[in-house]
Amino acid sequence: MNAPILELVGLRKSYGENEVLRGVDLRVRPAELVCVIGPSGSGKSTMLRCCNRLEEPTGGQVVVDGLDIMRPDVDVNRVRQGVGMVFQHFNLYPHLDVLANVTLALRRVQGHSRAAAEALARAALAQVGLAEKAEAFPGQLSGGQQQRVGIARAIALKPRVMLFDEPTSALDPELVDEVLRVMRSLRDSGMTMLVVTHEMAFAHAAADRVVFMDGGVVAEEGSAADIFERPQGARTRSFVGRYMNGNGNGNAVGAGTA
Repeated sequence: MNAPILELVGLRKSYGENEVLRGVDLRVRPAELVCVIGPSGSGKSTMLRCCNRLEEPTGGQVVVDGLDIMRPDVDVNRVRQGVGMVFQHFNLYPHLDVLANVTLALRRVQGHSRAAAEALARAALAQVGLAEKAEAFPGQLSGGQQQRVGIARAIALKPRVMLFDEPTSALDPELVDEVLRVMRSLRDSGMTMLVVTHEMAFAHAAADRVVFMDGGVVAEEGSAADIFERPQGARTRSFVGRYMNGNGNGNAVGAGTA
């Protein structure tokens, strides 16, 4: 079995006396799609943001491609180039067109020439189905299209791992599917993905593995079938039961700040 490309060992995070993560252990292997589900406040998004040190862990290890990125001599900016992230909100520059939004990091962070950056950006936009929107501005796009630009901006940097933090939570329901289709396409292309989501149907259908977090720890993990159809813990059964019983697609049970 392949060695993990992303590994969390005993990960802890506290805000003052509020301990949000209480020793998270998690491994993600190359080309694996892992979905993280759980109730609001369980630490999902905090855990994800610790993976590239957007949040500084209080304790534990974060190992990316064999490198403990908590070491004091680590170049965090270089690490982040290999760990792409897509946020709940699109964070596009409204005064720049789509092509400029995608090329910005390619030029300023990776040092590509304008021509090379534009070639990479156009390829990434084509991959998310937005090749024809390169000259449009964010305000001219739907929310789903803006999120797809956010995905293109991340994958243009050629990351080893992609992190998604509730990528559809800011979208109207009718726009969710277009973003999930792109994520399924990335999965099919072999992209390694760690996804915090409240889209239970997506997690059930697409994930290689599902992680259920509760109270700042990984309470249960397994295949999508294990978690959704054969959950072992009472909290897991209660959480996924509302989805499996047809009481919604997961928006009510898993939405909100994690």
